[in-house]
Amino acid sequence: MKIIKLNFKRVSLLTTLIGLVIIYFNFTYVPSSSQVFSLINLAAGVIVLGVPLIYRYSQYSKIKTIESLFPRFLRDITENINAGMTLPQAIRTSTNNEYGILTPYVKEMNAKISWGISFERVLSDFGKKMGSDSLNRTVQTIIEAHRSGGTMNTVLEGVADSLKELEKIKKERSSSVYGQMINGYLIYIVFLGVMIGLSTFLIPTFRFEESAAADLPKVFPELFRSLIVIQGFFAGMAVGKMAEGTLLAGVKHSLVLATFGYTAFLFFG
Repeated sequence: MKIIKLNFKRVSLLTTLIGLVIIYFNFTYVPSSSQVFSLINLAAGVIVLGVPLIYRYSQYSKIKTIESLFPRFLRDITENINAGMTLPQAIRTSTNNEYGILTPYVKEMNAKISWGISFERVLSDFGKKMGSDSLNRTVQTIIEAHRSGGTMNTVLEGVADSLKELEKIKKERSSSVYGQMINGYLIYIVFLGVMIGLSTFLIPTFRFEESAAADLPKVFPELFRSLIVIQGFFAGMAVGKMAEGTLLAGVKHSLVLATFGYTAFLFFG
């Protein structure tokens, strides 16, 4: 039996199909109950948009974790070379260590080298497989140093120190913007409170013309609900950008804010 490997496109296609089925069921069988209807629409939206984004973010997090573990792998190779081992021996010995999710890739590199594949080719394949610009730059630096005949233990140690320092800077950056993240959440909660207040207390006090009286009180809550979801999505993206320097990191914040805001407005708005 052939196992189908998931990727972003396949996950997106699958969740889109599931979402369409849910929406069809919702419009066909549950149009009369407004709260249940809205909640099912929210669930369909989370499945169609949220699941693929969560999958993409999980891949992003995996790469970031590997980037943080790679310097330790390089340092272990350096120590083995300093102990008198050759490069293949140093890599083979390093497979006995535990590197978390990097461990299978380390064992794969060792297996390829034992099959006679060159160190440069193995390292280059690893960089391409990860799809990380940072790892690709690191790999190319090591390859160029290896080609030029540089001392590998010195090169690897220097690269490992640089990566470790870079990771330290990223963590310090995340800590420094923690207060701004909290402010982003608080601003959204205030915005949500204003929307709920307008829908609950202000709109019902308006006196509309007879022709519009039946429609406008329903239009405004729908408009506010859409604004809450849009604001939650972009506020989450902004928080992720500030915290980790990439919009993809804001996916988790966007889902939390948009889902929380939509649900709160549905019950209190």
